[in-house]
Amino acid sequence: MSRSPPPNDVLLLIDIQTGFDHPTYWGSRRSNASFQTNITNLLRGFEKLLDLRALKLSSPLHPSSNGINFQPYATPTQGELVIVKSVNSAFLDTNLEEMLRVLEVQRLFVAGLTTDHGVSTSVRMAADLGVTDHLDKETGELVKGRVILIEDATATWERGNFDAETVHRVQVASLKGEFCEVATTDEVLNMIYSTYTPT
Repeated sequence: MSRSPPPNDVLLLIDIQTGFDHPTYWGSRRSNASFQTNITNLLRGFEKLLDLRALKLSSPLHPSSNGINFQPYATPTQGELVIVKSVNSAFLDTNLEEMLRVLEVQRLFVAGLTTDHGVSTSVRMAADLGVTDHLDKETGELVKGRVILIEDATATWERGNFDAETVHRVQVASLKGEFCEVATTDEVLNMIYSTYTPT
């Protein structure tokens, strides 16, 4: 007996690219030492994935550089949807909103880089656009969907006089409740496995 995940769950991976390995451009210290491990574990749990690739001129994410490539542990497999963006938000000048609505996504799980830029901006817009909200097919009533930030599957660097872990924690705290739910990788995997159905 195999198990299939809920059809309306999607994992959105933001900007997990080799350009973020640059030794000095983003900062010297990154938060969340478990980031790569947690991303790898999440990839084993989800079947529907959307991968975002950032283009940023005059940075290690320049489209002509190798930094635009996905990290080996997060390289999309055949059939995964890849969206290219040129600003922090995953929704501006992309078809992400349309794709999420076509897929009728009800739980959008968000992970990637960086907590305070691409991740935060995209989570805020997902909430404001209501991309996981949907009409109940029986009652016709609007049902609120869920945007879930996976706090230990995001990371950032120090900013000014603030160390990376502080920046990360403050950003997560500012999103929690107002724009999204917050969960750990283990909590998310338990969440999706608890709602898997036998096939």
